[in-house]
Amino acid sequence: MIKNPREQFMDILSDFGDNIKELIDDKKITVEDFAKSVDIAFSEVYRYLRKIYLPKLSNLIKIADCYNYSIDFLLGFIPFPEETVFNKTPPFDKRFKQILSDNKLTRYKISKETGISLNRLDDWYNGKFTPSLDKAIILSKYLKMTIDGLLGRET
Repeated sequence: MIKNPREQFMDILSDFGDNIKELIDDKKITVEDFAKSVDIAFSEVYRYLRKIYLPKLSNLIKIADCYNYSIDFLLGFIPFPEETVFNKTPPFDKRFKQILSDNKLTRYKISKETGISLNRLDDWYNGKFTPSLDKAIILSKYLKMTIDGLLGRET
């Protein structure tokens, strides 16, 4: 059965909260220590744990890079990847240009086929902005790659 977008969002929210709790428990640290280690407000981390808030992509990257966790795992898209080492996340504009070149894609084609505005894609391409989490999910599905792959974190 295909879930509607609201159900999909709620699944991601729940999985993310569970996986952050598991990370904190596995590392045997307090929520406060976790928040400090990734430079995210303590109150925001509690919203993650209460499953009422998803992080911005930039905060998700901080968590994944700091603890060498898969972003796709944290969001509940894949099982925990045992003994995997991830690259630190490179600047998105460089990675995006590489993906376009490797796949012989244009920003125009991506815009038409995903509904992501051409202006937003241009901003990513030119390094003005990075994608929001929802746009990164759309783009990774379109490209048939993980979010870690999209961001250049996979080795």
